[in-house]
Amino acid sequence: MTDKLPEKYNDSCVKMFQFLQMMTEDCADYDRVIELFSGSKEGKNNPSVTLNKYLNTMKIFGLKIKKYNKKYHLLNPPVTIDLDRQEQDVVKLLNEFMEVFPSGKNKKNFLELLEKVYIFLPGGAKEILQAKISEDNSNFKYYLSEYKNLIEECENYCSDKLQLKITFKNEQGLQETVTATPQEVKYNKRKVCFSVFNTLSREICDIPVNDIIKILQLPSKSGETYLSMTVVFKLKSRLAKNYKLKPGETSKGYDAAGHLVIVNKNEDHSELLKRLLRYGNDCEVISPKAFKNKMKELIQNILCNYQDK
Repeated sequence: MTDKLPEKYNDSCVKMFQFLQMMTEDCADYDRVIELFSGSKEGKNNPSVTLNKYLNTMKIFGLKIKKYNKKYHLLNPPVTIDLDRQEQDVVKLLNEFMEVFPSGKNKKNFLELLEKVYIFLPGGAKEILQAKISEDNSNFKYYLSEYKNLIEECENYCSDKLQLKITFKNEQGLQETVTATPQEVKYNKRKVCFSVFNTLSREICDIPVNDIIKILQLPSKSGETYLSMTVVFKLKSRLAKNYKLKPGETSKGYDAAGHLVIVNKNEDHSELLKRLLRYGNDCEVISPKAFKNKMKELIQNILCNYQDK
């Protein structure tokens, strides 16, 4: 039977893995690394000497570690990402986009993703990608520049969690004012929207930033919870089998007739109406009654365009 390893060996193994984790997460700053190794019994007297011992041990195992900008970097991580030319172009595109993207949680998440990609690139792949990114042919130099400040302002409103009075141009081109609770800034293929909860209609409303005329921040704080108008609909035939849930949706399973029942909570009702209309006869709104009536009215207005005059 194998003898049990002394406790200091177990402690040493854990510290090596912690050091590796810090480097793969790009947070292996010199002071933090020294603090890690000064916590052990052998490192209390001279943590720098102890650190060098661990670095030599990792070198024996084939790990290449380099220190620059007061931070340790793992040059050959155990897991690597090999990017082909098309994937490199995608990373370059994301990097260009982030240079002009408004500050906020979306930009932060994208930048963290790009940092992860760089960490797990093997050897010379980092230099190749850096050279590609440095090419001055950005496609996004003026993208979103007109509304950049407004988008950052909306992100700040979401952080402040105070109620807002928003004046905007609706789909009919008329000026409209709502009192609302800020939710998030949404990005899709065609537009950027300020998503808010209309406290009067109890609906999520996605307002395109280019339609916003004025925003007034009120002194009253938004409630931590709100009750939105939940929409329930069911899907039939092949659509019921192949449907993929959208963000904010849950499924209640199949009813006796084999129809898939969906509960939608956080989608802008005007956008939801348009989407459900595309499903044709394979979709039926169950509740609430007000939303069901809106669907009927929309269908009737469409049919009026095709009546004989």
